Amino acid sequence: MLKLVNFKSIRVAFISNPQKSSLWSTNQLKVSLIHLRIRNSLQKNLEAASNGVREAAKQKPAFIALPEYFSIPDSMEHFTSAKETSRKTYKSTMDFLCKISAEQPEIYLVGGSVLEEDTNAFYNTSTLWKDGELVGKYRKRNPIAVELKAGVSKGTQPAVFTTEHCKVGLIICADMFDLPTVKAVVDLGAELVFLPVAAMGTHPDVKGHPLTEKLAAENGVFVVKVGNVSSSVRGGRSAIIAPWGIIKEVTDAPKDTVITADLDFSRLREYRKSLKE
Repeated sequence: MLKLVNFKSIRVAFISNPQKSSLWSTNQLKVSLIHLRIRNSLQKNLEAASNGVREAAKQKPAFIALPEYFSIPDSMEHFTSAKETSRKTYKSTMDFLCKISAEQPEIYLVGGSVLEEDTNAFYNTSTLWKDGELVGKYRKRNPIAVELKAGVSKGTQPAVFTTEHCKVGLIICADMFDLPTVKAVVDLGAELVFLPVAAMGTHPDVKGHPLTEKLAAENGVFVVKVGNVSSSVRGGRSAIIAPWGIIKEVTDAPKDTVITADLDFSRLREYRKSLKE
């Protein structure tokens, strides 16, 4: 049974009496990400995400991840009102995530991010699902200037979730630039970090994955960076990264792409030991 626990400054989830699935071994874990071409309508984005999740599920991964703001038309390029955007997209997106998660038994779904309203405030919120149930969520602690101007509030709590496979941390896009946010997730024991990104128009051009590779190497974690076609040219290229380098990344082809990789947790454990020596 999944339980969500809130402490003063952290958000964690744990599983009571977890039973290991036959789909994954102790040392190997398969993850998939959905690199999307963002469409000009909510419905088209949800349809594309649905197709991607179903395609990824055929490979029987433990986790599937979607990009930041994946359902919002035009990937936030004309974003001016968090309130308006949230009320047009939030419910449909959450309903979609619940339904598509329920269709993929035993697979965790990282639901990119949505604009969540709470007590007249709006947050860029990433969600984690399993079997159609919301396991937990994380609110972006470092919204960028265009988000703040549109009314997006700052989250306050880091989030790490203990699953039957490993400890999973969530951060969103510009959180990568904030050392305290990254350190908080690492200090809570994350072994696998999901990083949904959108890399909107104000994002600086970045070649490769310098910050993501640094996070993985210095802290002994796997990072799943999942963006969209537009984000690729601004440093938001989707990739699955280990402490010892890039495992797999998307090409520059402007199309929906699913990439899947096997993560070697036995090698990760040995790497983490070396960091302590």
